[in-house]
Amino acid sequence: MKIPKWLMFCERKLAAKLLKLLSKSLKYNILNKPNDDDKCIFMFWHRDLLLMLLHRIGSDACVIVSASQDGELIAGPIEELGVRTARGSSTRQGSQAYRKLLTMAKERQLAITPDGPKGPSKVIQEGVAHIAYMARIPIIAVALHCDKEWVFNSWDKFRLPKPFSTITAIYSNPFYINTKEDIYNAIPRLTELFQQLEQQLPR
Repeated sequence: MKIPKWLMFCERKLAAKLLKLLSKSLKYNILNKPNDDDKCIFMFWHRDLLLMLLHRIGSDACVIVSASQDGELIAGPIEELGVRTARGSSTRQGSQAYRKLLTMAKERQLAITPDGPKGPSKVIQEGVAHIAYMARIPIIAVALHCDKEWVFNSWDKFRLPKPFSTITAIYSNPFYINTKEDIYNAIPRLTELFQQLEQQLPR
């Protein structure tokens, strides 16, 4: 059933206000974060989307969000918090989202969940490597942790920080894809990079 526009508008405004309040209650431990004007692709797991958003409110980055109605429920509050969105995925309106991301890459940082929108969880799809190659910008993996959180019973085990918790984010060094051959070799190397970052997170 299609959600009425007025209700979507209310959800957008209310969710954004609640997220701002939550963000102000949190503590942040951010390591190796690049400059905001360094063009790159931030790559993080779909389950960590909210953790990433909360410590980067107002960053003016561009994140890909599903073109579905469920995606609209996510995209509205994200845009209200100063983050751009490209609507689509690898299975629906993907080419439109990719074109928008390539255009956006000239102006701002990108943010991509390489296992979204439907999984499998923590399995990197090739799309992120193709965008990095075509846009001629590096990938920076981001591993995230929250010490107190609610975990949803969804395909990705989506995470919602509890108020007054601490979010830790560790950014990798830039990972470049310079040739077409690098695209197909990138997935195992990026997977290993994620694993190395996650080993550095608090237990």
